[in-house]
Amino acid sequence: MLGQLPAPPGSAGFPSSYPYAYSGPLPSAILRPLQQPLYDTELTTAAGTPNMIQLFQRQLGQTTAAGALVKTLAETNLSQPGQLANPLEFSLFGFTFNTAPAPGQPFVTQADWADIYGASVFTFLYTGNRVYLQIPLNRIPAGVKPEGFSAMDNMGAPAERTQIGNGVGHISNFYKFTIGRSALRIRPTESFQCRLDWPTAAPTIVAAAVRLQVHLLGLQWTPL
Repeated sequence: MLGQLPAPPGSAGFPSSYPYAYSGPLPSAILRPLQQPLYDTELTTAAGTPNMIQLFQRQLGQTTAAGALVKTLAETNLSQPGQLANPLEFSLFGFTFNTAPAPGQPFVTQADWADIYGASVFTFLYTGNRVYLQIPLNRIPAGVKPEGFSAMDNMGAPAERTQIGNGVGHISNFYKFTIGRSALRIRPTESFQCRLDWPTAAPTIVAAAVRLQVHLLGLQWTPL
């Protein structure tokens, strides 16, 4: 909307009025809820594993912080780092965390699994560096996952083949996260991340790399 503002007092020699433009807020999008999690993946590698790994900071098409794995939809569904694009929103009510073999690796060894979960901390941060959850990583279940183990003789020494998961492998097994019995509403452009910390020492991975994946469970609000 255009208009004219009168000149301020004592402004002789200046125009008698000034044009102005009024910009109203953009119309809100009509959103529909989808039962769609947000998820992200990083790698922990045998060489130079850091004491801290950040998730939801590298979007589709970027490489993982370690291991140089280009992220596809198998690794993440985040379209921009650390936040949702406008007008997307997300209602968060739970977490899962799981390990899986990295590309080219047949399995995750029991030693690597124990090293990743041992003395490690899971942190969820929202709106900057504000901590909304901080808890030992072994309290975050894996939810649905491959599970079991076997030993293959192969006419020689047995070869370990393991699929380990934290907690009962069931769709309802996740860390429930609500605030006042309500889901946390993540709005567009508000920053968030998950962090894995090993305060004592970084895990010593035997395999070349292990995939670490976090799911934020909830409702993803998308335009009609």
